[in-house]
Amino acid sequence: MLIYLVVLVVATALSAGLTKVVRDRANKMGFAFGPDSMRHIHAVPIPRLGGVAIFFTYLIVSLLYFIGISAGVVHSPHSFSLLGILVPASGLFLVGLIDDLRGLNAPIKLAAQVAGGAYLYFSGFRLVCLHNLSNNLGAVFCFALTVGTVVLICNAINLIDGLDGLAAGAALFSMITIFTFALVNGRHGVAFAVTILAGADLGFLAFNFNPASIFLGDSGSLFIGFMLSGLVMSESGQQSDALHSFLVPVIALALPLTDLALTIVRRYLSGHSLFGADREHIHHKLLELGLSQRQVVAILYGVSALFAVLSLTFLHPSRLVAVPVLGILALSLFFGIRHLNYQEFGELERFARRLRQQKQVAASNIALHKAAGELKQAKNAEAMVAILECALQGEFDGFKIILDPGNWITPDFDGSPSRVLENSWLAVPQYDTLVLMMDLTTPRYGKVGRLCLEHSAGKRLLADSILLQGAFRNAVGLALERCIITMPKEVASDKQATANHV
Repeated sequence: MLIYLVVLVVATALSAGLTKVVRDRANKMGFAFGPDSMRHIHAVPIPRLGGVAIFFTYLIVSLLYFIGISAGVVHSPHSFSLLGILVPASGLFLVGLIDDLRGLNAPIKLAAQVAGGAYLYFSGFRLVCLHNLSNNLGAVFCFALTVGTVVLICNAINLIDGLDGLAAGAALFSMITIFTFALVNGRHGVAFAVTILAGADLGFLAFNFNPASIFLGDSGSLFIGFMLSGLVMSESGQQSDALHSFLVPVIALALPLTDLALTIVRRYLSGHSLFGADREHIHHKLLELGLSQRQVVAILYGVSALFAVLSLTFLHPSRLVAVPVLGILALSLFFGIRHLNYQEFGELERFARRLRQQKQVAASNIALHKAAGELKQAKNAEAMVAILECALQGEFDGFKIILDPGNWITPDFDGSPSRVLENSWLAVPQYDTLVLMMDLTTPRYGKVGRLCLEHSAGKRLLADSILLQGAFRNAVGLALERCIITMPKEVASDKQATANHV
């Protein structure tokens, strides 16, 4: 363990020194930038080149590590190839550096992540493989999962980098998990690789805590995210089964992955671009609750530490362990997210309620379709009212058909003419009622009145509005013309002429 401590101290000291140099040079050369999107909350120009210090620290200490191997001071990595991860990680670092200095669009950065993931796959770094599938199908699944893991982790680290010290600190807790698994499994090469990355990250954090004097930048977040991807896949493959191989990285990186998942769902539901910027991330929501930056970072560090501890329970995997751990994880995320007041998830709850009501929706629409057909066969006013009552009683509190002046109900209905036709089932008047009013027309007379449907304002309207305004309303109009309406011939002639003109 002493050698790991020495490597950590050396990497931390070197990173701190390089970070200070990079920060000072960036300020002098004009590479300090103010906020350029709504997700940035700093007010003064600050360099975003912390990734430069982290990357070169990693290169230098890795070189010392290989010299140590040659001298027999440290263990050989055996089956682990650090270069297999470091080569594509260098490419991601360069892409991020160009973005920090000049700006790149999201598709280019995504393509670089996909290319890095493909490089890992063909270098033998794969998260999970389903060997029981046919060769071609299993290979496609492994490739997609490998590339998807790289893209998810890189973007998760990038998106959570919104507060001083948050992304670098959250990544450290994930590194502790990977280091512990590697050490227990005797994979010293992975353990040394993680130790170097942790030291480079820790030295940078000394200048990144609030108030930060330098930011990680895309060069840093993409490099750290990619290195974590490769190290996670290298170590998770040592688990006893595919489930635990998948769960270990998911739990260890639960905070950034949760923020990424929320971002995708939120932006999809809101109709916003998945590649856009906003101030709706978890840390922004905590700031809206009145917490300071340091308080938010401390809380999220605590959450990251909890998830790191939970992931360590899989050192000795067991189904008895997996169930309670996943239960704690799910409950923590569920209740935590509910307190962040995301409006999009209120819509999800309403959508879930609508799904549960689909049987009632279908029943209401079927009743309207049947009523439209039965109204075509109605012979008199009593039959028409009975059909409407049967169709509308399950959905509405009441209905009225109010005819315009000049239109009369036939005398055979209730024995006397009237201009109002309504249901009889509503014995107690309802309050807080929404009244839906639709004009009624007939081919012969044009507009003859209106249909009023009374609906409780506190209940969701189940019936399809297009069906109500289309086939059902037309059927009511035709039934009125055939069964109920009478009017003087001269009035009928005038209304027919008006209807034909329209």
